[in-house]
Amino acid sequence: MEKAYRRVTRRTAALLAIASLAALLFVAAPASAATSAEQGYSTSARIEQTVDPNDHNKLPFTGLDVLAVVAVGGALLAIGVGVRKLSTHSS
Repeated sequence: MEKAYRRVTRRTAALLAIASLAALLFVAAPASAATSAEQGYSTSARIEQTVDPNDHNKLPFTGLDVLAVVAVGGALLAIGVGVRKLSTHSS
């Protein structure tokens, strides 16, 4: 009985991991279609930025959302650890 329960639990965890990965890929598809470079170099919006040479404490904004990159990296890392944990065999 315990062996069958463990098999069902492992199968459910594997399906949950696959569903999580599919959901992340589904969310990432529209994000890859809209780029900040497309907005920054369009002909309809001409914005010139003046840079103060005395202001050395601030970095210019490049359009990259670092928090989103870190969040996606953390999610991928968690999925990788989960899949690795599911694939190991207990003795």
